[in-house]
This record gives sequence, structure tokens and C-alpha cells, in this order.
Amino acid sequence: MANVLSSIKHLGRRWLGIVAVAIGYVIVAKLSFHIVGSWAAVLPIWPPAGYSQGMVLLTGAALAPGITLGSLITTVTSPDQVWHRDAVGAINNTLQPLLGLWLLRRVGFINSLQRIKDVGALIGFGAVVPATLSATIGVTYFCLMTPMSWADYFPSWFSWWIGNVTGVVVITSLMITWRQGVKRFRSFYAPHLIVLWLGILIAVSWYLFCDPRRMADAPYPLEYLPFPILMWAALRLGPFGASLGTAIITVIATWGVAQGQGPFVVDAFLSDRLMAAQPLQAFICVLAFTVLILAGVVAEREQARLALQEEKEKSEQLLLNILPLPIATRLKQGRNTIADHFAEVTVLFADIVEFTQLSEHLSPQDLVALLNDIFSQFDDLAEQHQLEKIKTIGDAYMVVGGIPYERDDHAQAVADMALDMQAVAQAFSDRTGQSFRLRIGINTGPVVAGVIGTKKFIYDLWGDTVNTASRMEAFGVAEHIQVTETTYHCLKNTHDLELRGEVWIKGKGHMRTYFLRQKSLVTTARPAPRLA
Repeated sequence: MANVLSSIKHLGRRWLGIVAVAIGYVIVAKLSFHIVGSWAAVLPIWPPAGYSQGMVLLTGAALAPGITLGSLITTVTSPDQVWHRDAVGAINNTLQPLLGLWLLRRVGFINSLQRIKDVGALIGFGAVVPATLSATIGVTYFCLMTPMSWADYFPSWFSWWIGNVTGVVVITSLMITWRQGVKRFRSFYAPHLIVLWLGILIAVSWYLFCDPRRMADAPYPLEYLPFPILMWAALRLGPFGASLGTAIITVIATWGVAQGQGPFVVDAFLSDRLMAAQPLQAFICVLAFTVLILAGVVAEREQARLALQEEKEKSEQLLLNILPLPIATRLKQGRNTIADHFAEVTVLFADIVEFTQLSEHLSPQDLVALLNDIFSQFDDLAEQHQLEKIKTIGDAYMVVGGIPYERDDHAQAVADMALDMQAVAQAFSDRTGQSFRLRIGINTGPVVAGVIGTKKFIYDLWGDTVNTASRMEAFGVAEHIQVTETTYHCLKNTHDLELRGEVWIKGKGHMRTYFLRQKSLVTTARPAPRLA
């Protein structure tokens, strides 16, 4: 039952759409005939062709019967009804937009007209080719079924063809870019410029095409004066601005021709409107083609610029994920070798206890996923404590405080992170059921930090401080944080530490070490981080 109701609703919406398209077609066609005041007169642009093509591009072929219905209503309500003429006209008026839709879909047409290939496709496959079919069927019918002479075939065919072409280029482009254009107009940084542009365009067009005094006051050919105004719209407002400007000029110029005014009205106008309309048709085509192509080129270049900017930002972010900002900046400036001395920093090494045994029970994919999970949480801690992650080596994690920006509380920040790492490891064990224990070592002292080599850059540290920190981890105890005496003196006022005693360290001999337990409940005031 639900499926039946859904089908009925879908069918009802489709028929409502068909009726709406038919009503729109009738209105556009009646207004087109009303402008010239005669059914026998020929418009330099045929708006129903543009309306039909625009509707099928926006809604698809499902509502194409609305065009057939609208065409029939238009002809049936006109003088001198002829049933076969009405039927042929309805079929012809529907075939044209359907052919255009099929051709445009074949070439991957996108309605926004923000690619030069889409502008060319609209002109060629949406206007020229379908109009050729329509003009051929229409004029052939009139030569066969009416007193129209075959000698008039080509002039009539050309007028029919170019009228449909201009209708599609002007009306369809405006329809399919309308929604995007409204959004762009709303976001335009200076709305008053749009109002000024519209005012200038309308005033100049009216003067050129409708003012009876224009020919006397300005005997020079000025009909191409609107080109710079439309080019501004194409450059700043995109395809919709170009389409809107072309439509405004077309309406005003057509009205002027219908009233016998403007530069396109010649002596033959009153005796042969069919031939007199052709100069205006050529003008409209040149105008529309030029500004739409310009708008498409500009839009495509803007899209390419935005895409390039996006890729640049991704590359910048990737570089910053590998290197600290000041180091990345210096590398981009052309410095191939970077080595900076820091008088005092704190280095932390962390290692997963019994990692080899753990890896034997996991697949390679699961093992990598586990490391990624825990190390990603460590990365978050490093960012939270404003520390610099140096690298991971297998299951070892290295982080340092005090570089690339010097800070007075580097030891405290590293100690806080070490305690947080223990908490993360315990939570990870509870969550996954895996026995996950850390051994952490910390040391404080001078280092040299920088980048060497020419490929696969890595920001690294060198010096005895780094080696000693590594030894603190290697000769430490599972689930403990072992620190050197140097680090102890930095932390004794802010953290609770326990003396471990003299420990033999490979390459260093016996060293006094301490276990970091927790932050002191009562600590002396310490300075805020100082960033150089």
C-alpha cells in the first residue's frame, strides 16, 4: 500500500511539473508574439527555444512532454489553426531541446558554464546542432505543405536557425546559471557596483537601440559600445553576469527593432522583417559568444587558481607535519643545511615494553593500526604541551621541549607529557585488553638541532644529551619514568621524584637517576612558557 501511495505521489508531482513547464512555455511564446504585435512578424531571437532547452537541462527529459503540451496550446489558441501544422510544430519544438540534452550529456556538460568546454558545448551541441534540425524540419514542412516558395528556403531556414541559436545562447545560459549567479551576487563584496553596472548597461542600451534621437546626435556606429560593460560583468560576476547582461541588451535591442528604432533598422525593415532582423541576430550571437567564452575562461582560471591554492595548502600542511614552521620556512628560502645550537632542552624517549612478544600475536596490519592509535594520542599530547615530536623509530617515540622556540619550562612540559603518556597507555590497555606498558627516559642539556641532506628531510637532534636520554629509557624500568640528575634539578620544585640510586649506564658509567612519580601537590611558582 505504501509503495502504491508513493507511486501516486511521484506521478502526481511529475504531472504537476509537466503542467508548470507547459504554462511557462505558453507565457514565453505569447509574450514573444506580443512584442512584435503580429503572428507573421519574425523576432531576431526566439525565446521559446531557449526556454525549452533550459528546462530540460534543469529538470531532465521527464518533463519534456510539458514542452509538447505548451506548444500545442500556443498554436491551438492562435489564429488560422491547422492541425498538422500544430502537431509538426509541437513535435519539432520538443525534439530540439531533447537532442540538445542528449548531446550535452554525451560530452559531460555542466550547467554552471565555469569551464570553457561547457560554453563551447552549449553553443555547439545545445544551440547550433539542435537549431539545425529544427530549422530543417520546420522550413521543409512549410515548403511542402504551404504556398511558401522553395526559392525562399535558405533565407527562411537561416532566419529560423539563427533565431533558435540566439534564443538558446541568451535564454538558456541565463536559466542554467541563475541559482549560482544569485549566490554570487549576494556574496559580491560591493553590491552598489552591481546596481551601478545595471543602471549604466540599461541606459547605454536604451540610448543605442531605442532612442529616436540617437542617429541624429551620434551618426557614428556605436552599437558595440556595450561590449566593455559586458566584459566587466564577465570578469567580475562570472557566467551569470555575462548571461544577464546579454539578455538585457537583447530585450532592449529587440524592443527597439520592433518599434522601428536603433542601428539595425534599415530601409528594408518595413517591407521585409525577415531579412532586416538578421543584422541584430548576428550582433546578439557575437555579443553572447564573446562574453560567455570570456566568462568561461575567467571562471576556469579561477577554479584552477583555487585548486592550486588548495594543493599548496595541503603541501604546506604536509611539510609542517614533518618540520617545525621556522625550519620549513628557512628550507623554502633555499637553505639546504640547517643546524641550530640550543643551550638547554629536555629530551624524552619512550619505548613499548615487550613489543617483540606483542607483535608475534598480531598481524602486520593490526600491529601498524595499534602503533598508529597509540602514537596518534602521543602526538595530540605533544601538541597540547607545545612540544616538538622528533620521530618514531619502530616502537620508540621521541619528543623534545625547548625547540625550535626556547622556553623556560621545557623540563616541566616534558615531565607532564610523560605522566600523561603513562595514563594514555593504561587507558589503552584497559580499552583493548592488550598488555601495554611504557618505559620512559628523560634528560636535560644542550643539543644541536637541524636538517641535513638533500632528500627525505627530517628534523633531528644531535649531542650527548640525546644519547643520555636514550640510555635513560633503555636502562629504565617498565611503567617508570627515569630521569637524570640534571633533569631532577629542573623538576624538584614542581614534581615529586624518587631517588633510584646509582645505575650503571652503557657508555656513561654509573649515574645517579630518579623516578618521576607525579606533579607536586604544592609547587613553587614557575614562569610561564617563553617563546623566542
